[in-house]
Amino acid sequence: MWKKVLLIVVIMANPMTEIYAQVIEDGDWVGRIIHRTGRYMDSVYKVRNSEDGLKITLEVENYGPFEFRDIRVTSDSLSFVWTPSFDLPCTLVRLPDGIYHGVCNDPWGGFGGVIMAPPGSDADHIIIDEATVTNMTGVDLDASEPAPWLLGDSYPLGQTAKIDGTEMNYVDAGSGPVTIVLISGIGDDLTSWELLHQNLASSFRVIAYDRPGLGLSTELKESPSLEQMTNQLYQLLQSADAAPPYLLVTHAAGSWIARQFIDVYEDDIGGVVFIDPHYDGQATMWQAFDADAWQSYWNRLKRFQSTLPGGTGLEFNMYASIIDEQTKSEITAVPSVPTVVLTAGRASDSPIWIGDSPEGRKMWGEFHTSWVNQMPMGTHQVLEYGSYIHQESPESIEQAIIDLLSSQ
Repeated sequence: MWKKVLLIVVIMANPMTEIYAQVIEDGDWVGRIIHRTGRYMDSVYKVRNSEDGLKITLEVENYGPFEFRDIRVTSDSLSFVWTPSFDLPCTLVRLPDGIYHGVCNDPWGGFGGVIMAPPGSDADHIIIDEATVTNMTGVDLDASEPAPWLLGDSYPLGQTAKIDGTEMNYVDAGSGPVTIVLISGIGDDLTSWELLHQNLASSFRVIAYDRPGLGLSTELKESPSLEQMTNQLYQLLQSADAAPPYLLVTHAAGSWIARQFIDVYEDDIGGVVFIDPHYDGQATMWQAFDADAWQSYWNRLKRFQSTLPGGTGLEFNMYASIIDEQTKSEITAVPSVPTVVLTAGRASDSPIWIGDSPEGRKMWGEFHTSWVNQMPMGTHQVLEYGSYIHQESPESIEQAIIDLLSSQ
């Protein structure tokens, strides 16, 4: 089982001339990409050598292909970059068994273990080598044990709520006088919350759910509206017999769902914690900051998201229509309930656009500050983490929740 710990990988550029065909043989290599909770996705690495050099493409459980670039290979190491929606630099070492073991880490501090085994290997019997990862990162994997398992043996499959002809999967754990509702960002399913959900369930009742088209919920046929998302969430909570008050915890573009929910069901809301929230006017802010950089990044992101299957791409279409102001939202600009806004303040060491630079992170924090200053009951913190603060530092979210509740 992968231990609960943040891995920081230093990618070392190899200036030597690569020897491709003698080191990595042609074929469909098998492997896995492993989340720090121990869950994994099977993957296939298509390795092809030619006169033009080495080409590797990745397919991950119905996603891809993703073509690697900046490939560096020696007799005992491999590094590359691939881009699902942002750059993921990866470093692996080849052990005597011929299998590559290593990690990929994203600009915001997330990571995944990576295994790449020769063609014909049995992926079910490949286990990432923890000693190798320890040597690469300087982190003792045994120093931090996983949180107690509270979410059930079938996780992420939970219970089913039948709503508007759809079946919505949700995981309901813990108990307490306040129900915490976890609303993931656009395109993310309930597994985004796994570490935080485990920790919070020891003190609160906590519900995380898959919106239609995501995770294990019914397939989505068309782009949803915020009104639909709000109504579905409310019906799910009623189906689960989850009584208010609700404390909403939401990430990134999920903030619009939370704000719509507050507008409609304000009397049922005890507070809201926004994790690196997206907010009205952000496109205008980025345009004013660096119009060319914003437009290039935004166009690239929209092209990528349009290729994704199921609810991920359809949800993004809704989000993009709000950002591009094709959809006019009637949501109240400022939440009227106790509110905490947490900004991801850490810049990327290798920013792929201006928003990930130190200047961009500073502007993003100021953008959030200007919003919180309008709130009757709002507080703001800038934390030195990436956008998925709830994965990097679930204890920071727990503390924000405790502080919010104790202030009432």
